[in-house]
Amino acid sequence: MAKNYYSYEETLLCTYAAMYDAQDFGGYQCISEIKGRSSGSIWMKIRNIAALLDEEGIKRSNNIKPLSGMPPGESGRKTSWDIVSFAVKLPKLELKLKCLMLLNQYQHVIKIN
Repeated sequence: MAKNYYSYEETLLCTYAAMYDAQDFGGYQCISEIKGRSSGSIWMKIRNIAALLDEEGIKRSNNIKPLSGMPPGESGRKTSWDIVSFAVKLPKLELKLKCLMLLNQYQHVIKIN
């Protein structure tokens, strides 16, 4: 069975959600609709990224409980670190605009209420 890796778009949006607030662009449900992943899978990805950010000492402005899947004191994998590390260097507004532009590309897929 092939591994279903997260896309650049999903990872960038999950990074924003892990750092700030997914409600800024419609919630994590919007992310799940891009590739048809379950909301639960997206929520776990956001929590994994939050754990990665915490491990790297990168400040987050939300209360998302991180999920590394590792025992206390051990570091998790740096999955998609190339995308995450790019995103965290951007000012919040620039990252938010990138996220909104990505969602705009998928507007035919995403049901925005």
